[in-house]
Amino acid sequence: MLLARYAPVGSQRYEKLAQSIKSFDKIIEWIPAQLFGIWTIFVAGISAEKAVSDRFYFWDWSDWKIGLIGIVAITLLIAFLGFKHKYFSVNDISVSSKSIGFHLILAFILFGIGSLLYNTIFVINAILYVMAYIAIYLIYTITYDKSEQKIVSQNDKNVKTGFAIILFIIIVIIGYYFDDPVISTGSIVSLPFLIVLLFGKHIRHLERAKFYPIFIFAMFVVSREGWFLVPIFVLFFILRSYNYLRYQKIYPTFGVTDDKS
Repeated sequence: MLLARYAPVGSQRYEKLAQSIKSFDKIIEWIPAQLFGIWTIFVAGISAEKAVSDRFYFWDWSDWKIGLIGIVAITLLIAFLGFKHKYFSVNDISVSSKSIGFHLILAFILFGIGSLLYNTIFVINAILYVMAYIAIYLIYTITYDKSEQKIVSQNDKNVKTGFAIILFIIIVIIGYYFDDPVISTGSIVSLPFLIVLLFGKHIRHLERAKFYPIFIFAMFVVSREGWFLVPIFVLFFILRSYNYLRYQKIYPTFGVTDDKS
């Protein structure tokens, strides 16, 4: 991380920047890490419907204006609703019917908005992408003990991971049948992370299974909607820099715990 080299923890540069970054605390509350998934399924809606008329379109930048406006509007709306009503908070990640129901509806609406911005919504496409969203969501509900660096319940982990794997397998088959390379290929590339988590017990497998599938789907969407790389990179840079300066924590990250126990 370049910032860590420029301003190592304990240095005068770090202390100065750390004091300055505190003024952004309220702003950062409006841009949680969950936006990676939220933005991705919205832009996936645009991508999926454009692909209906042009199966081979790639690295398109023509819709960057409406795409960015949509991302900003969705971010502000979700943040506003989350602050006003806890029920609408994207930070509520659990296996409760309320939380799953909210995220299920949210994913469908976001995909639908992206689809309708371009043309119309195809229900089968929406179902596949929402299934992928929920599969990854289930992985995020797996709890772990940070101090002991271990998953709290192996049985709970196995059940949720197994169900997520089944969802991904279904997505691969149906996505291939309906000729959607983004959802089918993204799912099959993500599967190994879940399979390793199913048989593995270390927390590092959970960390990989949480981050990499989102990154994989985002990059497959980027391959079609090239402009989407910019907001994804900006969000990654902002959250990574903020967490380093505020909490001495490098997050989001491609790395996992170095605990080898």
